[in-house]
Amino acid sequence: MTEELPQQSDLPLGNAQDTVLDRVRSWRKKPSLTRDQALLARPIRNPDLKWRASGDGEVTVTLPRRRDWVGKLLGFFFYVPDSRDLTLDVVGARVWELCDGEHTVAAMVEALAQEHRLHRKEAEVSLTTFLRDLGKRGMVAFAVPREFLEPKAAEPDRKGATPQTPRPQGSSRKKGRRRR
Repeated sequence: MTEELPQQSDLPLGNAQDTVLDRVRSWRKKPSLTRDQALLARPIRNPDLKWRASGDGEVTVTLPRRRDWVGKLLGFFFYVPDSRDLTLDVVGARVWELCDGEHTVAAMVEALAQEHRLHRKEAEVSLTTFLRDLGKRGMVAFAVPREFLEPKAAEPDRKGATPQTPRPQGSSRKKGRRRR
């Protein structure tokens, strides 16, 4: 019994040797970046958010209420304001100002380490955690070069053929039971 696979043009990744399960898994996977690639990313503020700087060095960002079905459902049962203000302290405000799409994460780490007299590693851990939180809230996005996101081509072996990923061999017996 043969299984009909979708055409190559219907699926974004993979080759004809991939199984359907491998293709489905690849749709769910987010591209992973190495540490060096992540440091070359350029954070960009969400242009839909309104923000204002105060005189004492803080920044207040206005976050709108969710407009999807979850936000509407919660708004039906509870009072949910249309927007909410989030105040960033002096360090958070400096990071927010640097998220302009021109500064890389590595440049932001260096700037924070110099301005606040931190070790580079301390600044890097704090900054990446803060940027990750901003990204989860949809306040910033990260611009990375396209070549970081594209899958690398398989290296040919000595004979010139590309290596194939091993397929799991199925067995007709159920696991955990032994026949005697």
